Amino acid sequence: MSMSSLEGKVAVVTGGTGGIGKGIALQLAARGATVVISGRNPAKAESVLGELRQAGGKADFLAGDVRSKADMDALASETARRYGGIDIVVANAGGNDDEARSPDVRGPFAHIDLARVAALVADNTAAKLLPVQAVLPFMRPRGGGSVIFVTSEGGRVPTPGQTAVSTFAGGLIRASKVIAKELAQDKIRVNCVCVTVVRDSPSWDAVFGAQSKVSAQHRKQYEKVVAGCPLGVAAPPDIGQVVAFLASDESAYLTGATLSPTGGLTIH
Repeated sequence: MSMSSLEGKVAVVTGGTGGIGKGIALQLAARGATVVISGRNPAKAESVLGELRQAGGKADFLAGDVRSKADMDALASETARRYGGIDIVVANAGGNDDEARSPDVRGPFAHIDLARVAALVADNTAAKLLPVQAVLPFMRPRGGGSVIFVTSEGGRVPTPGQTAVSTFAGGLIRASKVIAKELAQDKIRVNCVCVTVVRDSPSWDAVFGAQSKVSAQHRKQYEKVVAGCPLGVAAPPDIGQVVAFLASDESAYLTGATLSPTGGLTIH
């Protein structure tokens, strides 16, 4: 892929201040895109902006909560005001990650709190769909664009204890195909990237960090992935390269697809 494949493009990356989102933003910037990262921590954003500019792209930060329609509408309109439009949106940020890891939410179906599961599913669904809906008025006038959802491989592969994950990630995968059909007439492509364990991410730190509070089942699942992944465990730049491909014209004929960069752990 050409390192100038995104020259002149404007990209919005939610959750771009760390982990997978930062890895994605860096790969887009390295290919010449103007990258607007969004998150809730301006202090974290400052250091990331420096890295993005060093990578070769223009970079900016706009604060916002992905679960808030008002925040996402403001993110989209302000990005378009500053940079003339939007070509790429990466819906990477989720809802409440700590809640998603709670044993009352991530655990055997017979014992989970279904009210909390339902609330988490609603939060995560909003977090993915609101930023995409918000950018469409600023993407259509560009003559097309690329929408990339980043979600969990748990939406494709049934994993014990992941009722909540499979519900919101599986639903998002199906929804992305509906949205892809609807937006094809506008030359807007919509694709999904499904990830499993990724190093140097909040999920990794939550399981293997010193302050880990996840269940024994959760930790064992992660340890099994780490031990059994044929091509090794991904790092954020590995996911970023897949997203950069989907954002570029090199994937111009690809829409409604779901890619799983899991290093051979899962094969579809």
